[in-house]
Parts: sequence; structure tokens; C-alpha cells
Amino acid sequence: MDIPPQIIVSAERLALTGSTAVIHRPFRAGRLVRLRRGYYVKTSTWVEATPAQRFEWSAAAVGLAFEQSVFCGESAAVVLGVPTLRPPEFVDLATSSERTTGRRPATFVVHGKSVLAEKARNTGNHPMRYVLRRDAEAVVSGRFSCTSPVQTAVDVMCTSSFSRALVVADGIARMLAEQGSLGQDACLIEHPEIALALDGIVADATKHRAVRIASLANANADSVGESYSRAVIELLGFEQPLPHHTDDSDQFVARAAFWWPEHLIAGEFEGGQQEKPGEESIRASGITVVRWNWADLEEPGLLRHKLLRAGLRPRARASS
Repeated sequence: MDIPPQIIVSAERLALTGSTAVIHRPFRAGRLVRLRRGYYVKTSTWVEATPAQRFEWSAAAVGLAFEQSVFCGESAAVVLGVPTLRPPEFVDLATSSERTTGRRPATFVVHGKSVLAEKARNTGNHPMRYVLRRDAEAVVSGRFSCTSPVQTAVDVMCTSSFSRALVVADGIARMLAEQGSLGQDACLIEHPEIALALDGIVADATKHRAVRIASLANANADSVGESYSRAVIELLGFEQPLPHHTDDSDQFVARAAFWWPEHLIAGEFEGGQQEKPGEESIRASGITVVRWNWADLEEPGLLRHKLLRAGLRPRARASS
């Protein structure tokens, strides 16, 4: 992750102009929000930004303020450029000392009584938190340091919710596949360093859960929505689909992100996209196509109903 251009650094303005008045006056007037002392963003920019952008700016301000910091967990995934299901609640930094763990006081400040300032205050912010990570292996990604892709994946699979963890694990699998250290169709657990790290987990429940996620994660998911879909399908107890469809002559017809060959059912996460090219040929071959969207994933019962109506049946009781 590079330094976002939206961040205003008071030390830079002081060096250029010899004064910080150009920052402090608009800040007191509510035209700038303070992420932490010395780092600001225009209030209008903050309000108009996406939650993911606001997290990146908060994380960058922390990384700039604490130059020796090492991001970990889902915060490290963001620094690595790996998509997350949602922005992390905290900006997490690794620490090797139990005495320094925990959340730090919020440094986000917005002055003024304007409607815009009030909106900025209501968007919330992302406080910094120190997380115990002894012997964290740090790598540099852009301007900042974070835990390595392998350690980041393992940390997230052990601590985040199932769906959030699979989204990150899929992203790490794509990264490792691009680097040539994991096969395109291989599961994340087949990576030697991942397997070794999982084997070293002491708590049985945590280990079982992390192994389950790593066994599902691969480089084939093209979007957060596809990864989230596979997590919900797994938690609902349905058989995991194959990643694509081919016709009887092994000639590629059209890519269907989810494919249950035994049931002749193909699935597609819409994500705002209308029917894909080639989908009509899939339907014409006698295959049932099921489509779902973000709302169906947020309310899993809706997706369950669609899959049942298409002819799929859960293989076991849903788990969490």
C-alpha cells in the first residue's frame, strides 16, 4: 500500500511554508478531519469516500506516525493489496509484548457544527490496536511493513469470522499463485509454509477451523463476492461447487463461477452484473442456472431457498 494522496501531512506543509496555519485554521473550522496528530483529510473527501478508502487512510496515518510499525491480521491484508469482505474495525499492529496489547485511544477528531462535519463524525473511524504476534515475519508492501502473506493468511484464518477469513485466504492464494509458489488450481493448504504453520496450531478447535478454510481457499475466485458465496455455501452445508463449466465435448462454453456437475446446476454471483455472455448456451444445454446477489449472502436463508429450489440438497447441518 502506498501513501494515499488524500492525506495531508502537517510536517510537510510546515517544511514548505514555514507555518501550519494552513492546516490548523481549516481544521478548527471543520473543513479538515484529523486522523491522528499531524495527519488530516478534507472533511468533504472523508464523507464522500467508501468505507474501504477511509480504512486505508486511517491505516496509512498510523503507518506514517509509527515508522517501525508492522501491520497484522486483516490490516496486513489491506496493506498487501488483498481484498477483505469489509474494512477491518481496527488498524492492527503486531507487538511482541503482552504489556502493550490492546486498543489505543481514538485520535479521530472533527471540529465544527456544520452538516458536513456532523456527517464526518457519524461515519466513525478505525482506532489503532496492538495484537500479540511474537516473532512476526515482516515484509515491505509499498510504503509500509506488514506480516508476510503466509502469516497474514494463517492469522486471519485463526481469528476472523469464517466468511471474512475465506475472502482473505482466497486473495492470498491468488497472490501466491501469481508468484509461482502455489498451483492455480491448488488449495491454500497445499502450500508447504501454510501447511507447516497450521500444523503448529495448538488449540484443536482453532486448528480444525483454519484447516477447513485453507482446504477451501484457492486462486480461482475472481471477486470478493465469489469468495463470500463459497463461504456461505459451505456454512449452509451444501456441497462445494467446481469453479467452471465445460460441455460434453470438453469445449469451453462459458465460465460459470459455480458448477455442480452431478446436478447439472450452475451458479452465478450477480454483483451488479447482468446475464453473462454464453449463459444462454448453458441454459440451452439443459443446465439450471441459479443467480444470487449480495442481499442473498447477507441473509443466507435466501440463498438456501434458491439452491434448494434448483435441486441441491445440504450434505449436512449448517455450521458456524
